[in-house]
Amino acid sequence: MSLWQHLWPPRPRRLERLSDILGAGRDELVTFSGSVEPLEAIHDPVDGEAAVAIDYRASPPHSVVGVAGALSVISRTFHVVRQQAVDFLVAEGPHRVLVCVDHGTDLDAFHRDLLTRHGVGLRTERALVRPGDRVCVIGRRLGARPTSPLRDEPYLAVVRAQRFWPVEPAS
Repeated sequence: MSLWQHLWPPRPRRLERLSDILGAGRDELVTFSGSVEPLEAIHDPVDGEAAVAIDYRASPPHSVVGVAGALSVISRTFHVVRQQAVDFLVAEGPHRVLVCVDHGTDLDAFHRDLLTRHGVGLRTERALVRPGDRVCVIGRRLGARPTSPLRDEPYLAVVRAQRFWPVEPAS
């Protein structure tokens, strides 16, 4: 990456409709939104809720909290942040785009390990991207996968996600 690209990274091309991804070039940075359709699901390690992505934060109990207990939120002595995600489809009407993601940490094993070390006083916060949630994705369009000319893929394109996040539905 050149200094120019580091200081002024390329802006993604905004796709108004999911079908516009067919006009995007290979390795082009694009942004689009739609509803999540899971290919598989992961589960929240605390309550078991199904999701395609989990942002997990945990902090163990500690004996001294702030100054006389006044700063309990700010004074965490130990705080961990991990993410886990699986590939998923983004849908808009009849169109689908396959979104490939970094899978991250196995949160089930990680949470069990934290519980073993810190006990039931472990505080956790989780943000989930659930099936059916509306998400915005920024990523690079990958080339088409080699397939038989007689076989249609169930999606228009494959995108390698750099970032994605849930968005509120338009009112």
